[in-house]
Amino acid sequence: MTTSILSTQKKIYKILDNFHATVIIDHNPYSLFLEDVFSMAARDNSKRRYLFVSKLIGKHIPVRPQIPFLTGFLLASRLADHLGLPIDQSKIDDVVRILSLGDTDVCSAMPRFNFDGKALFLGFAETATALGQSVYACFAENSNYLHTTREDLPGVYDAIYFTEDHCHAPEQKCLVLEPSLFKDKDFIVLVDDEITTGNSGLNIIRAIQKRFPQRRYIVLVILDWRSAAARQKYRLAEEELGVKIDVVSLLSGSFTISGTSLHNPVNDNNSHRKNSDYRMRLPLVKMISAPLRDEIKIHGSTNLSYLRYTGRFGIDANDLYSLEIKTRKLGEKLRSTRKGRNTLCLGTGEFMYIPFCIADHMGEGVCVQSTTRSPVYPHSGPEYAVKESLAFYDPYRPEIKNFVYNIKPGHYDDIYIFWERDTSPEQVQPLVTALNGLGIANITFVSHISQTERA
Repeated sequence: MTTSILSTQKKIYKILDNFHATVIIDHNPYSLFLEDVFSMAARDNSKRRYLFVSKLIGKHIPVRPQIPFLTGFLLASRLADHLGLPIDQSKIDDVVRILSLGDTDVCSAMPRFNFDGKALFLGFAETATALGQSVYACFAENSNYLHTTREDLPGVYDAIYFTEDHCHAPEQKCLVLEPSLFKDKDFIVLVDDEITTGNSGLNIIRAIQKRFPQRRYIVLVILDWRSAAARQKYRLAEEELGVKIDVVSLLSGSFTISGTSLHNPVNDNNSHRKNSDYRMRLPLVKMISAPLRDEIKIHGSTNLSYLRYTGRFGIDANDLYSLEIKTRKLGEKLRSTRKGRNTLCLGTGEFMYIPFCIADHMGEGVCVQSTTRSPVYPHSGPEYAVKESLAFYDPYRPEIKNFVYNIKPGHYDDIYIFWERDTSPEQVQPLVTALNGLGIANITFVSHISQTERA
C-alpha cells in the first residue's frame, strides 16, 4: 500500500474578509499539494455557505482537457491499490508532477487495471459525472458505469431516488432502464469530488439496498472531510445494512469554518449583469450538429431522445470504446474550425465527459469546464476560487438558473458550447451576449441530437 511522503499539512483559507476555513490534511498518499487540488469560495446556499472548489475536474475552474482524465487515473490507482491490484508508482508520480507543473504536453496513455470481478461505477451529478466516467475508463472490462441525474426526464421509467441534503438541488435519482446493471456485482463504486458529512453516500446506499441488495460499496473521492462522528455513522450503517462500506480518497483530513459569509455579490466585478444588458443584438453564433447516433428514447416521452453515451442510462466497455473513436473524429474535425490560439470547450450541466473527450483532440491552447446550477459568490480575492460569474436560464427548463464561472475577459478567442440536443442562441441570450461582451467573437454551439428529435 502507498504511504504519504508529505507530513500533516495545515492551511488557513481567507474566503471572504470575515469568513475563514482552517484545513488540516492528515492523509495524503500521493503527496499532492493543496494548491494543486482545490481552492475555496462562498456560495449562496443557507444549508452550506462554503464550497471546496476543485481545480482538477473542470467544473467551476477551467483546466486542460487531460486534467480530469489524469485525476480519474489517480483515483483509479487508489482504488486498485485498495483492491490489492498492482499499480504503477512511477506513472502516479508523473501525473502528480503534471498536476503541479501544468505541463500536459508530456502526458502519455494511462494504464488500465485488470479486475477479474464485476463492478458498477456510479458518478454523482452534476459535479462528478465526468470524474466518475474517467475512473470507470480505467476499469471498463466486465464493469458498467452509471451516473445519477437531477434531470426531470419526461416519460415512464424506473428510478432509485435519494437526496443530497446540503445541496442547492437536493433531489437526485439513478435511472433503472437496465436492472442488470445492479445485479451480480462484486461491489458498487460511488465516485464524487468530495464528501463532508458523507450523508449523500449513505442515502444512496440505503436506497440501492432496498431495491438491489449489495455486499460491498466503495466510496471513492478526491477529498474526504468526514469527522469522527461521521465516520462512526458509516460503521453503524454497515451493521444496520449488513454490508461493507469502504471510503478511499486522494486526501483526507478535517476543517473548521469561522466567521460569516454574508456578502453582496453584485459588488464584485459586476458579474451578474442587469437584464437590460441583454437587449442588444445577438452576436453571430455558428451552429454545428454532430450526432453520435446511439440514442435512447424513454417510453411515453413524446419521442424525446437522449444520448446513451452520457452514462445517465448506463454504459459498458463496448460503449466506451465506441465513444473514444467518435469523439476523436469529432475533435479532429472541430480542431480545423478554431479561429484563435485560446479556446474554451464548455460542457453543460451533467453533460461533461463527452465534451471533454472531444476537446482532448482539438489541439493546443484548449481548456474545458462546464456550466453549473451551483450558486457561488464571485469575489476578486487573490486566493478566492471564483472571480467571474455569468448567469443564464436553462434552455429547456427556464425556471432553473445556471452559471458559468471564471471566464476571464479577453482571454479566449473561441468558445464551443456543447449541448446534448439542439439549442438556439435565443434560448440562452444572456449567456451568448455576455460571452461576446467578454471579447469572445467566435461562439459555436455543438449539439448531438438533431432538431427533428426534439419533442
